[in-house]
Amino acid sequence: MRPFAHPAHRFIACAFAGLLALAACAQEPSASLAFRDGRAVVLGPEPGFNPAALPADWWLSPPREAAGGFTATDLSGVTVLRVTAPGGNLIGRRLTAPLLGAPYLRWGWYLDPALYGGGAGDGLDRGLRIVIGFTGGTPGGAQLTDRLFGVVSGDYPPHDRVIEIDFGGVGAPKAEDATQGVAALSDRGLRRVLRQSAFGQAGEWHIEAIDLAQLYAQFWPHDRMNQVTISFIATGGLPGRLPQGASPTIGYIAEILLSR
Repeated sequence: MRPFAHPAHRFIACAFAGLLALAACAQEPSASLAFRDGRAVVLGPEPGFNPAALPADWWLSPPREAAGGFTATDLSGVTVLRVTAPGGNLIGRRLTAPLLGAPYLRWGWYLDPALYGGGAGDGLDRGLRIVIGFTGGTPGGAQLTDRLFGVVSGDYPPHDRVIEIDFGGVGAPKAEDATQGVAALSDRGLRRVLRQSAFGQAGEWHIEAIDLAQLYAQFWPHDRMNQVTISFIATGGLPGRLPQGASPTIGYIAEILLSR
């Protein structure tokens, strides 16, 4: 993919169950993915894509505030998503894809190194994230527990489980002294390091590829994997604030693919 070569591109349970039942009845539109050569593009903006006027199967969190934090922009002839919204805003797509039918997740992302200078002592992670929601396959009542006590928060479409994949790190007096890494977080707070923190991760494109089904099984080994469906995939910034006077750009997402 061409952009990667350029450095600049470089109560309670019953009441809660009632709420869940009402949400399930809403039947929001979901994407029907078209697989070609075993791959399907989930989030890969096309020319003319406008976050302020999304197709019906897309969504924003928060609904009325997040659109201004995302822009489809051209890098060397390829349309990518520019993320400029700190505070955890998300843009995502509802879909219905059996997890075992498309278990591999692949995407590219780039962090702006200017995020990491001038942040000594604030202790706040800043960077990008991908959030994946799942439905089905859970033991009885497990989804209620996860929703009541979960730590991965957000205004998400209906789901039973959530995995968040973060790429970022804390600030430092100088940007070159900061490190960044990749980690996965379950909605119950379990964490797995996917790539250790290291210097020089910002300012370069990274292509990630993970076995999403394997990661899910590590977090929830007792779920019925053949019944689990991917219900949404979203992306956006981490909640950490930006350094004063920094460029508003957090980074770029090239595309997100599911493959068989």
